[in-house]
Amino acid sequence: MPVSIKLLFSIFLFFLNGFVKSQTSGKKAVTDTLSYAKKFEINKEKYIGKPFSLLLKDMTQMQPKKAKSEFREDMNNPLPSTSFSFSDKKDINSGSDVIMIIKWKADDTATTPLEFFEQEHNYQFTPNEKNFLEKKIVMDITVYKR
Repeated sequence: MPVSIKLLFSIFLFFLNGFVKSQTSGKKAVTDTLSYAKKFEINKEKYIGKPFSLLLKDMTQMQPKKAKSEFREDMNNPLPSTSFSFSDKKDINSGSDVIMIIKWKADDTATTPLEFFEQEHNYQFTPNEKNFLEKKIVMDITVYKR
């Protein structure tokens, strides 16, 4: 009898393991970051004139890890663009990272909170940065690899 209980328990664990793997494999791992990001540049007509939140929502397989914005003293357009990196590297300007540059529609929104968040979080793309940028309107998308 103990052998059959062990056998049944082993079979149960085997099927449970398969079930768990099938549930977590819905998201495919991105093996080519450049190709993945380029898809959004190729289909940028879908995102131009729309809030950045739409683009983020469609990035189901990989989200940006770092963000560095360009700040200007122009009161009509203090935030012309933001560069996003998909790498976990410490320095946002290093290596051969895939970069996605989003140019924003000009507006007069104060950028002080974003400047603070970027410095405070070492350019990590945290929920604070996401919340600040998600309502910004996308005007262009460019993707390249350094």
